[in-house]
Amino acid sequence: SSGINAEYGVFGAALGGGIAYSMREKRRGGASQNSKWDKKPLQDYCIKHSNIVEPEPLVLLRQTTAKHERAIMESTYDVGQLLVLLMRMNKSRNVLEVGTFTGVALLKMALELPEDGKAYALDVSEDYCNVGKPFMKMAGVDNKVEYLIGPATESLAQLSGRGLNGTIDMVFIDADKGNYPNYLEACLALLSPGGVIVFDNSTFNGKVCLPKLEEPFNHIDATNKRAMTLPGATTILLDIGDGCLVIRKDK
Repeated sequence: SSGINAEYGVFGAALGGGIAYSMREKRRGGASQNSKWDKKPLQDYCIKHSNIVEPEPLVLLRQTTAKHERAIMESTYDVGQLLVLLMRMNKSRNVLEVGTFTGVALLKMALELPEDGKAYALDVSEDYCNVGKPFMKMAGVDNKVEYLIGPATESLAQLSGRGLNGTIDMVFIDADKGNYPNYLEACLALLSPGGVIVFDNSTFNGKVCLPKLEEPFNHIDATNKRAMTLPGATTILLDIGDGCLVIRKDK
């Protein structure tokens, strides 16, 4: 991504005064009413003191997504930075996103790929994906992205059938929560040794702590519990964004 950053300039670095962050708050008239965006002081401090760098195509995609009627589905800055960090640590060459929406996280990951890298983007809505496609092209990564439109369980089975088991280095899952347990099992098969899966919304604004878990929080909780018992894996549940479950396939 360094070349693209050099071409377009640095945007959103240390987001305390970053362009993307300040414009979002200005558009929303201050802090959002949704708890996903209302960071506690410590969380806000952590975001402001992370060296988050976003090139112009990504900033513009965030701005466009913020106007979408379902803008709350956009990935937050700290989650995006987590994906970048993990990809750089395991030198990801092939990535997969389950639940692409407009492609903010997808573009974040695609910018990190080597020239021969590949990003598989899964979503049920082609309209959502079409929002982000011009920005993929603007960033010069559209040739690295393959979209699979349809139910993610079917798309994951398709990738497995194409012989991709054991080849995916990074998976980001931010789709229908009721299928989280199914996505976990399917993505584990696709994951390479040393590969990482990141689930978003894994604490769902604290709903997983309720005495009685209703839909879809029970499925999120089941996925978190299943991750703890996976053989040959290292896991941690982080209070980043709306909660991120991180799973590394050790072997």
